[in-house]
Amino acid sequence: MTTSAVMHEPGAPSNIKKLIHDLFNKKYRLSFLPEKVISMNNGIEYYYVEAEGTDGSRFIINAFGSEAEDLFEEVHKCIICGRSIRGKNENANLIRYQAGENRNLFVEANCINLLKKLEIAYGKEFFI
Repeated sequence: MTTSAVMHEPGAPSNIKKLIHDLFNKKYRLSFLPEKVISMNNGIEYYYVEAEGTDGSRFIINAFGSEAEDLFEEVHKCIICGRSIRGKNENANLIRYQAGENRNLFVEANCINLLKKLEIAYGKEFFI
């Protein structure tokens, strides 16, 4: 049986960026990232990501409304330069870079060559 806990109060200011950075600092990785924000039947936007720990633990981060947009933009940033790959109104292509069995990274087109050079020098383990 799994347990769940409220991680964010809806009325509080959005701390999505801090939450994602805290996960990365604790060696979590995002194992599933949908490619777009979903608009539900009631008009509210929804987005979620699946996070996985080094110990095999997994959980889902759900976000609604403006937090869904914040979460989408935070997890779809270039791993090299940190710029947003695409905003909610843009149709730019995401460049997925396979860095491991369950790990995809996003890279801006201008940074792909640098990413490949880093991989040659340090190996794919550098990005995990």
